[in-house]
Amino acid sequence: MRKNKYYSFSDVENNKAKLFIYGDIVSYEWYDTDVSASGFKEDLEALGDVSELDVHINSYGGSTFEGLAIYNLLKQHKAKINVYVDGIAASAASVVAMAGDKIYVPNTALIMIHNCWTYTGGNAKELRKTADDMDKIAEAYKAAYLSKVNITEEKLEELLEAETYLTSKECVEMGFADEIIEVEENEAVNQHANRFIMNLVNKIKQQEAEKNNTKVVIDEELSEKIAQKVVNQIKIDLNDLQEEKNKQSNNKNQDTLVVSFFNEIFKK
Repeated sequence: MRKNKYYSFSDVENNKAKLFIYGDIVSYEWYDTDVSASGFKEDLEALGDVSELDVHINSYGGSTFEGLAIYNLLKQHKAKINVYVDGIAASAASVVAMAGDKIYVPNTALIMIHNCWTYTGGNAKELRKTADDMDKIAEAYKAAYLSKVNITEEKLEELLEAETYLTSKECVEMGFADEIIEVEENEAVNQHANRFIMNLVNKIKQQEAEKNNTKVVIDEELSEKIAQKVVNQIKIDLNDLQEEKNKQSNNKNQDTLVVSFFNEIFKK
């Protein structure tokens, strides 16, 4: 299985696997953040006969055709597909999300849908044909939405035309999702902290690779472990600093302490 992917399969145990799509959906993979249908197919097949697959999505989308292909690969898979929208499932990524047997959206996440668009050129006849072709393409991805939603096709077309962002509540009400995940406040803070530090770790890796003129290799699992380790250490340091500060003065605001702590970190 390829390791230099920003999306990855992990935790293959008890005949269950997790899949993270955290990049753009493209025809050709130029960057480590890219996800293509061919690469997705290769890694999906490498999993073997899993019976359940958790698909986590945080993507702004990309190519309509690649998104449709990934959607169909998941729909044709015999495993139970659980989709989790971790941040946003937009455009083509929202089509992929519709492949879930169950779709879960936290109250802090969104799904965005819109009509496909393209760049084109040519004479009047060719431009009219492009518009007709896009109408046919729209029928394909509308079919994915209509397989899940409980609204009319006319209402769906209105939402697509308006380029609509859907909250978790709207997603469940209209059938774009099955269930809202209530995220505890502390858990949400930890998730945001982990993602921030993971992005920082990956950025450092990218800078080092550029400096050494080597290929960027993103190991999502390693980055996540580093992020969790840093977050745990920050919690310990914050507690220690708070105790020390309380001894010195009980009149200082806790928010000032936290801001000062992070300022000192980023000075280094």
